[in-house]
This record gives sequence, C-alpha cells and structure tokens, in this order.
Amino acid sequence: MARYKVRVRYAFEGTYTVAAGSCEEAKRVVEEDCGLVLGGNIHTTCNEEEVTDWNFGIHPESLILSIKETGRKARVKYTAMDFSDRIEELRNDIIEAIRQLLQAYSLTELAFTDREDDPVWIVWFGKNGDPYECRVTGVRITASSLTVIAEEKESGDEVECYGPFELGASNIDWLREIYEAAKLELETPRHVKS
Repeated sequence: MARYKVRVRYAFEGTYTVAAGSCEEAKRVVEEDCGLVLGGNIHTTCNEEEVTDWNFGIHPESLILSIKETGRKARVKYTAMDFSDRIEELRNDIIEAIRQLLQAYSLTELAFTDREDDPVWIVWFGKNGDPYECRVTGVRITASSLTVIAEEKESGDEVECYGPFELGASNIDWLREIYEAAKLELETPRHVKS
C-alpha cells in the first residue's frame, strides 16, 4: 500500500466581541490575547470585561492543497487544484472590506481625488468587446454590489464597471489596489473624523 502526503488547510472563522477604546485597541487585543490551539479551545487571556463573548463554528472549512506519494518508488502525480472557491471568497472579502471602509465614514460613494501620482489602473471592455485602459476615479457601493468608476485613458470618458460581472470590478489584484486607494483617500484630513 502506498503512502501519500496530503497537504490540508483548516480554516475557522468567527467573531470576538471586544470592549476597547478604539478599533486599533480591539484589533491588538484579538491579535495578542485571543487564539486557538489545535487540540484545545478558542480562548483569550483577557478578563470577561475586555472580551465579553466569541462566536466560532466547531467544524473548520477544510481544503486539500496538494497530494504527493511518498517512499522510494513514489510516482510523481499531478493533482489538479481548483482555486475558484478560494478566489471567489477572497474577492468577496475584499469587496466587503471596501464596503465596510466606506460605511465607517457613512459613505456609499467615494471619489479618488489625490491619486494623480499613483493611480489605480484597470481594463474596461467597451460594448464592442475592445479593451480600454482606465484610471480608477472612485467607487460606489450598495448592499449587494460594487461599481468601479473610471476614466478611459485616451478619450477621458467616464466608464463604470459593475461587479462581479466585469473584469474591472472583479479582478482581485485591482480590487486590492482599490481598497488601498480608498483607505488612503479616507485618511486625508477632510475625511478624518474628529
């Protein structure tokens, strides 16, 4: 009987309810004082006034990453991987992070005003299917969608990409850059809450 090394990732996702003076403090508490040890339980080193509750499922999501036969006569086998679920989950996580960022400032739309020196670029496809390079000028969110607002490089025309159907609003690298641009835009003095 052959032996196989099967690489697996187990992922738990949940929430901690933290009493803290700021978002940064709550993040620090969870990073430094909360965790999970295999064979143990979800735990915290904080008292009940700091971490008042947590909610995690007891069964992790499991994902097989690779399979490799071991031993002296091991045959090299290719294991086809399907990354589509992980990519879709990451896409949804980035879009949700953009949504939460705008909601934290009570916004549904954000224009990128200070991005001339380091713009975010996407590709938009016109009605005829031709690709156009576009500079992102803003984003708009609703409860169920993300719209990327951009300016076509050559003509200067404003275009919109609607997620998740158009590449400009679904490419995870571009979405990450859009998130970073939104974060930088909101850190400018006119957006900072006092």
